[in-house]
Formats: sequence, C-alpha cells, structure tokens
Amino acid sequence: MSMVGLFWITGSTVHIGAPPNEPHAGVLVTEEGLTGIGEEQSGQWAWEDVRNIEVLAAPVRSTVGKTAGILLDMVITSALGGVDDGPAMFVHFETPQGKVKLTAFAAALSYGTEEFGLSSALLEAFADGRATPAALFAWGRDHQDGTPQRAERERLLAEWGGDAKKA
Repeated sequence: MSMVGLFWITGSTVHIGAPPNEPHAGVLVTEEGLTGIGEEQSGQWAWEDVRNIEVLAAPVRSTVGKTAGILLDMVITSALGGVDDGPAMFVHFETPQGKVKLTAFAAALSYGTEEFGLSSALLEAFADGRATPAALFAWGRDHQDGTPQRAERERLLAEWGGDAKKA
C-alpha cells in the first residue's frame, strides 16, 4: 500500500482517500470510472460521463488550526475508545443525469497544497480523457513498499497527468 496525493494505491486497487471500513463510505477509482462504496452511495460512473470533478473538505496543510483541530478530534476519539475513519472529504462531480456527491475519508492527517492541487488536476485529466488511471495501477503493482517522499509523490502525480493543462 502507498499513498500518493489523494490516492491510496495497492497492487490491485486505487481509492480516493482511504479504503472504507465496512459499511462506511469510500470512492474506488477504476480504469472505467468511479465507484461509490457504502450503504448510501453505491453506484458507478464512467469517466466519459464525469465532469467538473472536485474534492472538497480535504485536510490541506493551508492552516495550522485545521490540522490542530483534526489532531484534537483524533485524540478525543481515541480517548473515548472509538475508531476514527479520518476526516471526511467529499467528491463532487456532474454527469448527464445530474450532480453526484460521494463521501471518502482522508488517508492522511493533511495533504500538502501542491500535492492536493496535482491530485485534483489528475482527477480532472481522468474525467476529460487526457489521462487514465492505468499508470496508477501499474505503479501500484511494482511499488508496494510504502509511501514515497513528498517530492517523489508530486513528481509521480505530475507524470501521471496531474500537471497537464486543459486544451
């Protein structure tokens, strides 16, 4: 398992955020599109039908207060004997049938602003056909030895299409 940007990558799966704990929500990335996981958000959407995709409420390291609040929440949850799924993120996009709103849980306490931006751009590239998730799956099969350092994660996201400009 490795985390690169917003993506949790294994040898066979890619998720936006962490894989869900049953029966909680999550978002699976496939070669064909997106799959909502969980009791209240099951469904599949082909990349060619996904437009204007964005991830909202991701814990981005833009403020110290936000990170401190996340840490405090985790400490309180642990102290009370609970298990925290991590901060909730919301994957919003449009399809010909209307707007879709999915929930995923962050796999990290916070993401760097550059890494978040590259991840968002990569999702847009999947949606408009400039890139496919194939590179993430191939990389995941060959690199199951942990999460790379920040500079390498940013390089990978850019290489996979996260820095491509819309035509």
